[in-house]
Amino acid sequence: MNKIQFDNKDFVLYAPDSLKHIFKNLESTLKETKELYKRIFDVSDFRKVEIHYFDNKESFRNYVYELRGEKESLPEYAVGTGADGMIIAYINPSIKEGTPIFRKRKCLAAHELFHIMYHELIIFKTRQEHFTWFDEGCAQFFSGEKDYELNEGFEEWFSKVKEETKVIPKLNNLSHGEKFKTDDYNGYDLSLLAVKNLYDRLGYECFKRIMTNSSSILRNGEGIIEESFLFYGIIYGKDNKTRKW
Repeated sequence: MNKIQFDNKDFVLYAPDSLKHIFKNLESTLKETKELYKRIFDVSDFRKVEIHYFDNKESFRNYVYELRGEKESLPEYAVGTGADGMIIAYINPSIKEGTPIFRKRKCLAAHELFHIMYHELIIFKTRQEHFTWFDEGCAQFFSGEKDYELNEGFEEWFSKVKEETKVIPKLNNLSHGEKFKTDDYNGYDLSLLAVKNLYDRLGYECFKRIMTNSSSILRNGEGIIEESFLFYGIIYGKDNKTRKW
């Protein structure tokens, strides 16, 4: 097991020193993130969470499979997951500071923490139906990993997503695996776009109510990508007639 890098009442991080540039400010940023999530989920406290970072992908996968007792649940592209309520991730130690992938990895723990709290406080507690697109879109939206794409870089990012989407999948039917991210579409990008659309149109309080209502999530998931392409396409003057979906 990796060495303990920090240990407080909310989190304990096990990680190699080779990833110090990644977790340099993680203790303080996770504290802020947890406070945000507690407000989103309307709770006053949440249990302590273990974080395990690996600088070797095989070690990461083997550790997850050992916990799960099987050897096939992780998609090839997976670099982070929650297993037994822990945050477990592989991070390439050679990534450079300031790059998009560096910013994403800095927020990896915050991303996985959203999944953990959403599942424990909403899905498991209320027994409502789980929709991968909503869970994944929210984790990206609230973790801070896509702050640039959602703000000053949104027009560029939106155009890229629209252009690269050759086929629009049925969002409500998507689950993690080979069909979540294909050559025809990127389920992560489409999930984030859908969540941003809902948040922009409904606002914070109404969005929070949707989180606890699977029927509302199901209803909103129908046709939301087509609607998002049209809605933001009009705002940014992008031609919505160039591709027949």
